[in-house]
Amino acid sequence: MFWEANLTRREIRNKLVAVFVWAAAFAFVEAAVVVYLRKLFYPEGFAFPLRSELIESILGVEIAREAATLVMLVSAAWLGARRPWVRFALFMVAFGVWDIFYYVWLWAVLGWPPSIFTMDVLFLIPIVWVGPVWSPVAVSAGLIGCGAAVALRVGGGGRYALDAPGWAAISASALIIVVSYLWEGPAAMRGEIPGPYPWWMFWPGLALGLGAFWRGWRSGG
Repeated sequence: MFWEANLTRREIRNKLVAVFVWAAAFAFVEAAVVVYLRKLFYPEGFAFPLRSELIESILGVEIAREAATLVMLVSAAWLGARRPWVRFALFMVAFGVWDIFYYVWLWAVLGWPPSIFTMDVLFLIPIVWVGPVWSPVAVSAGLIGCGAAVALRVGGGGRYALDAPGWAAISASALIIVVSYLWEGPAAMRGEIPGPYPWWMFWPGLALGLGAFWRGWRSGG
């Protein structure tokens, strides 16, 4: 079912380039929606606290839009390859490029964020995720690098192996990072200004995930 002939490095690079271009273009669509929302609800420029009318009027639609975004990213990766690891790798690259270029386009159109340390609403499922811009950019950079490396190796006939402890470490890494984003989520939902971001939680979580990837990379070589 998942058989796919080995690809040349050029063919894999072409897939990665196509995914990169698609994700960057899709990020502009996402950014455009946010531009419209901010013109409506924050004409003077976005800043915390969140406005209650925004949460009450379109929160459900925004949650559905974010869910649809994830479906589109997964679908693009699924169509890009047949091997499970290559599909997962393409999803990682697509997600990372989409997330980074979302901020690139917002800055190009609105001049926002003014700094990578600016706090932002990152996600809405199941509640508001809050964090500085540099944190999702750091995660996305890791996703792009790791995803491209796996795609190039596995797509060309190589092997990438992640054992049970590796999966556990990856899962723990993701959970820690998500918790760091949810840390001030309830305060944001209450219309309060979020407190300091728990960077002391984020960096060990990210390091745990990157370490697990590296161990899988070495064992697969």
